Amino acid sequence: MRKFYLLFLLSMLLFSCKDESLLEIEDNTSNSTSNYNFGATTQRNFQGVVLDTNGIPVSGATVTIGTSTVTTNLKGFFTFKNASVKENFAHVKVTKPGFVNASRVLVPTNGINRVNIMMIPATTTSTIATGSTSTVSLPNGTKVKFDGSFKDANGNPYSGSVSVGVFHLTPSNPYLNELMPGSFLATNLGGNARIMETFGMLHVQLTGSSGQNLQIANGHTAEITVPIDAAQTSSSPATIPLWSYNEETGMWKEEGAATKIGNTYVGTVSHFSWWNCDAQFPQATMKVTVKNSAGQVLPNIKVTLKRSSQSYETYGITDNTGTVSGIVPAGEILALNVYDACNNVMYTSNVGPFTAGIITTIQDITVNPSTSVNYTIQGSLKTCANTDVTDGYVILRSALNTNYFQYLSLPVNSTGGFIFNTYACTANPQFTYEGFDAINLQSTNEVTFTAPSTTVNLGNIMVCNSVNELISYKIDNQPTVNIVGLFNAQWTGLIPSPIISPKQLRISSLNAAGPFFSMTQNNMLGVAASFTSNYGLEFSGGAITANNGNLVVNVTSFGAVGDYIDFTVNGTFTDSSGNHTFTATGHVKRDL
Repeated sequence: MRKFYLLFLLSMLLFSCKDESLLEIEDNTSNSTSNYNFGATTQRNFQGVVLDTNGIPVSGATVTIGTSTVTTNLKGFFTFKNASVKENFAHVKVTKPGFVNASRVLVPTNGINRVNIMMIPATTTSTIATGSTSTVSLPNGTKVKFDGSFKDANGNPYSGSVSVGVFHLTPSNPYLNELMPGSFLATNLGGNARIMETFGMLHVQLTGSSGQNLQIANGHTAEITVPIDAAQTSSSPATIPLWSYNEETGMWKEEGAATKIGNTYVGTVSHFSWWNCDAQFPQATMKVTVKNSAGQVLPNIKVTLKRSSQSYETYGITDNTGTVSGIVPAGEILALNVYDACNNVMYTSNVGPFTAGIITTIQDITVNPSTSVNYTIQGSLKTCANTDVTDGYVILRSALNTNYFQYLSLPVNSTGGFIFNTYACTANPQFTYEGFDAINLQSTNEVTFTAPSTTVNLGNIMVCNSVNELISYKIDNQPTVNIVGLFNAQWTGLIPSPIISPKQLRISSLNAAGPFFSMTQNNMLGVAASFTSNYGLEFSGGAITANNGNLVVNVTSFGAVGDYIDFTVNGTFTDSSGNHTFTATGHVKRDL
């Protein structure tokens, strides 16, 4: 599991600051203003995976970044192309019935941002009754004491049984960054953005007898008791700020304090989502690029930082350009380690101190992964006529000794060439690749090979097989855009959820390389039909809804899971450049 997470987790070091705009943060208690500098609106690319606490992929989860929404496929995989975010702040939200809402906040890079999120099953720890004092406890000493007064989502008093789900997240948990919401970015009482060091987090879910969400009634409170990890007992302060998490903004906010009693922190709260017992520090921003001795950038490399008194490492993962960026405590010498994909330390040094509020790019780090870790795989795609594939890409995946795959996708260069830098934890690992020719609509199909050494040249690869899945679209008289490779096609008609529209069809491409297409059709009854409303399309450089389009979406074939969905789209739309015609066709395999 640890090896797998290193492939998908993207920076929890996080965040950078500039003297730019402010964000107004609202929650259910009060308003506060953060001086964190979010930067201008921009477009960035994201790939990631969603797992449960047993490491099983969560399929059919709704993933949202800004106004863009996709669903995870059968392997929990998702992708966004040109999602609208802030330069220094991207908020990834994940929901699925039966799980606690999850999220991740990161500073998006110019490359392909990788995100790994672990969802916590929504379970009932204990059932209590309203009108009397009661305490819900976990075996490790975590406690929540209620006074018996609750309200529903509309603010009305609630009477009856209350199902209480309690989850304690310890700093020593090896998957702390995957499980926690947001990031370690917070706003203190003075409105200043801070980087935090956690001494324990607590999530509490309150549910009524009819499944409705509940909260503590106005004017009432609950007492929380959070155990302190043994490794932090000596360094834990006598009092510590309490921070509540806002799921809408992706920010923690200072809200009260907790007192150290024995080996626990005890505090009073007036509402529930996530609560965090954290020390706070001024921030600086550090950026670094990791390369090997040949000067090649290294993606998916774990870079950690640690304060001298901190019991755990905070870490981030380099993107496909080898870069990681994160907010760090200012004014301190920090210990930096670089790990390979097998969790072996390849590099160690001290960095800092960094000046508060300043973005510092430190010197590139050069590491020399062991020969059983770093693999370079290259080749060239050729058409059936033995000419260069000039418009295409290659998908590579490796097992890395787990049941899950790392998906990497790269466009070919002008002569059909490609080079992957990837990792494995044993000698002579197996990899699988598939190459695509987007002009001639050909594929290599999947080819599995064993790497005999750390440098593999696959030579000229003929791309001569018809593709199994394809989406093509055309705007006006522009050239037709062909998309081949990985797709996600899901029908949510059997999944009741207040988040997901009932009877919704979602189809999207999953490749980070090449053009992008996504289509959402609401009120889809699970049979072939035509639609003139309730649709949404996103594609490279544009978007169409019923507000700016006049389209007919015709689902001509709607297969069972594992079979194919065929569709066409025809009509017109308007954007800032004027009126346009639009056509599209698709033949994709249904995942759910």
